[in-house]
Amino acid sequence: MNRTDFMNQLESLLQSISSTEREEAMQYYNDYFDDAGAENEQEVIEALGNPARVAENIKRDLLGNGENGTWGRRAKASDRALAEYQGENGSWGKGNTVVTSTSRGKAEMPVWLVVLIVILLVCASPALLGIVAGLAGVLIGLIAGWFSMILGVGSAALVLFVMLFVLIVVGCMCIAWDPLVGVALMGGGLICGGLGILFMMLTVAMGSIATPAICKWVAGLFKKKAEKKEK
Repeated sequence: MNRTDFMNQLESLLQSISSTEREEAMQYYNDYFDDAGAENEQEVIEALGNPARVAENIKRDLLGNGENGTWGRRAKASDRALAEYQGENGSWGKGNTVVTSTSRGKAEMPVWLVVLIVILLVCASPALLGIVAGLAGVLIGLIAGWFSMILGVGSAALVLFVMLFVLIVVGCMCIAWDPLVGVALMGGGLICGGLGILFMMLTVAMGSIATPAICKWVAGLFKKKAEKKEK
């Protein structure tokens, strides 16, 4: 006997009950077969017994609980038979366990576990916020430090150019009274000018070359992580 034969015989034997109860019973036992899987069809049939026995159990339960109850929510003798069969023979061969009428609903997380998770999250939230704030502070500090360095180098270049102008002017004024001092001052001014050009080039390099390169490198790291997660 296969599943189709079993269900056809069961439906024929249940013609004496109402169509609603019959449909619920058929759906109930179809679900048993679905839960066990096609490869465990014979084990389910052995656990249930012959269709006449199952039909007798259904009718007995209906008479014992009244015609107006919801059949699918009652515990039947067939449920006990399935449970006994599982206890004697283990699971359905591939880890599929028998589902009884009291455990067919969707498994829910225990209330105590939900409460415990909430308590842990509440207790850990200050530490988590502290870690996040610390990381954000470090990141902001690095960014601020980098741009402050660029600003500092640019400011140094500007000061050196000002010193170039001042020393050249003063040197020109002093050359009439003391040529040696005047030449020294103008030479110092030219040195300051050279350093100013160097600092200005460094500022441009840091702002227009190094900064975009760093941003591109960081973006590449995030992109690689995202690709790894997708894989």
